[in-house]
Amino acid sequence: MLPGALGFCMAAIFSCVAGMGQIFGETCNLAFLKAFPPELIGGWGGGAGLAGILGSLSYIVLTGTMGLSNSVVFALMAPLTILHFLAFRYLHQQAVRSLDGFRLARAMGGMCTAPGGTGMEEELQPTGTAPATVANLKAAVAASSSILFNLVAVYCLKYFIYPGLDDRETLCAKKNWYTAMWLCYNIGVTISKCSVAFFRLRRVWLLTIFQLFNVIGWVVEVYTGTIRNSLPDEQGLYIIAAWMVLVRLCGGATYANCMYLFNRQEGIPNDLRELGINIGFMMSSLGITVATLSFSLLDMTIMTKAIVYPHGCPS
Repeated sequence: MLPGALGFCMAAIFSCVAGMGQIFGETCNLAFLKAFPPELIGGWGGGAGLAGILGSLSYIVLTGTMGLSNSVVFALMAPLTILHFLAFRYLHQQAVRSLDGFRLARAMGGMCTAPGGTGMEEELQPTGTAPATVANLKAAVAASSSILFNLVAVYCLKYFIYPGLDDRETLCAKKNWYTAMWLCYNIGVTISKCSVAFFRLRRVWLLTIFQLFNVIGWVVEVYTGTIRNSLPDEQGLYIIAAWMVLVRLCGGATYANCMYLFNRQEGIPNDLRELGINIGFMMSSLGITVATLSFSLLDMTIMTKAIVYPHGCPS
């Protein structure tokens, strides 16, 4: 609604506020989920993926079919945050009300085995979450270093592909292709995050390596256009869309299994698990920032439109 630099600054500020709210809510949800069976993490992740699918579909309909401006779309979406807050409060109250004993203690702050106990559930006592002191931060990093590395790596790699490389790949395509890629991205999210409810993968580094190969493949595709130009009328982008689902399958599976390992892996003290999740989100946000800033530079240097499309956009 505001033109020029002022409008951009306002958009950047509110994007930061929205991002902070998302990270804060996600961290709180994941910390609370440690009180429940691991299958629930899959259900939560699936819901996050479905939200992305519905969100991108809504955006395509509202801006494309109905012709609404971005400012109007954002204004229509704002009241949904109130509904989200009320829904969470209700579910939180219902969940706590159904718990008792060690399960309630765990939901409200962690658990440990009582001195001289055998580790049975009846002997679990509340311990609380370790404060974020320098010593505890070092201990949390040491106990979950492999999880943290893979979590940061997968965030950095997937944001390098979307929105970075995808922006270059769809630069000459119709407007809705970029949003359609986001839709496919979230289809992958839904499938992969639900997967942790059925099976878990401890060797998440295998997925990280596979995602690295995806990045290499996307870089080659952006410069050569082998797939996008393989079929007429932009039909090659349907293959790219399927590839995007695979990219997010890999990234989402890594993310979901990292969250599972934060809550369940042996060797991580129970009072450090929530702290580890917080560190993970902080470091993954750093990875997102690095990937985004890197592409801001690449878009102006070795991935400009003139370099990626030396003969101009295909007619």
